[in-house]
Amino acid sequence: MLHTYIFYPALLLLLTSLKKTKDVDVFQSENEFPEITLICAAYNEEKVIEEKIHSTFNTKYPLPKITFLIGTDNCSDATVSIIKNLQQKYSELKLIEFTSRTGKIGILNALSKEAKSPVLLMTDANVYFKRETISELVKHFKNTGVGMVCGNISKRPLNAEAVTASELHYMNFENRLKSAESNLMGLVMGAEGGCYAIKKEILTEIPAHFIADDFFTTCLALRAKKKIIFENDALAYEDVATDTKGEFKRKARIATGNFQNLFYFKDLLFRFWSDIAFAFFSHKVLRWITPFLFLLNFITVILLFKTHVLFQIIFYAQVFLLLLPVLNKMLVSVGVKIKPCISLSHFMMMNAALLVGFLRYCKGVKSSVWEPVKR
Repeated sequence: MLHTYIFYPALLLLLTSLKKTKDVDVFQSENEFPEITLICAAYNEEKVIEEKIHSTFNTKYPLPKITFLIGTDNCSDATVSIIKNLQQKYSELKLIEFTSRTGKIGILNALSKEAKSPVLLMTDANVYFKRETISELVKHFKNTGVGMVCGNISKRPLNAEAVTASELHYMNFENRLKSAESNLMGLVMGAEGGCYAIKKEILTEIPAHFIADDFFTTCLALRAKKKIIFENDALAYEDVATDTKGEFKRKARIATGNFQNLFYFKDLLFRFWSDIAFAFFSHKVLRWITPFLFLLNFITVILLFKTHVLFQIIFYAQVFLLLLPVLNKMLVSVGVKIKPCISLSHFMMMNAALLVGFLRYCKGVKSSVWEPVKR
């Protein structure tokens, strides 16, 4: 646990600070840029879809080289009508309606087959681009060794709720870590699905019951021995959910997808000598099994409880951590916010979601149909 949360990040950030930056080979002019297809699956996104589309076409990237495919998953709100109205303004915007609930994976597979361009840009309905975002992503594909480029998604809090603040700190830390991996090893251990570009030739059909499509495509690029770049200047914005229950459900769902990918791409871990195996184990696998390490440690301390006062102290500390989310919720409800308690409570809830996700994986996943987090 210390390695995945402290030693590994500290090592990467230290080495990154010592490394000299090198010039990279990128596209410079509009004529050099390839045709691209943006792909987005949307279900009941009437609150965000208009801003999403406007931000996409308010770009420095040459519009004649852009196609934007949006697949709507049998929406029951105004999402489809909003898209159809905007098609009159943006000829590059293409709508594909799915008349029965298909799930994100099914839509992404269908839209990827429909796309004709060599580069695909995967994005979410609630992720908004800056004018430079698309250009900054795609410029790296001049280097034929690059298979994927990840955007730098900045989270926008919708209010001052404690869970949002903790989530913001964690996500921003993750972005720093991914940037360090990119600079040092030419890989990123997990693109964020809201904004990344990938060569179409790398993609294979994502299994229909899979959930974490972004990590699946990341592993495809790693398996193909292609570089993955984290581009700090490919800035995009995403609203952070403030519904605590909805956020826990989202994390548990992602955790289920993580375990699916872990066992599907376990061969990447068997290249013991490689940067990929080291980063995969250090950044992801150890975090995913942290709940089990915590439980193993708890059981061990119980068995050793009577042998030394040290184990008694550790036991009571762990009981406190287990009860902390309940205690913190009580404190917040009466207006008392203690930052260390909030952060530790968020950490425990995150690991509880991992445990739930693993149990769901063991039970078996039959569908990838999803409900968006409350906006």
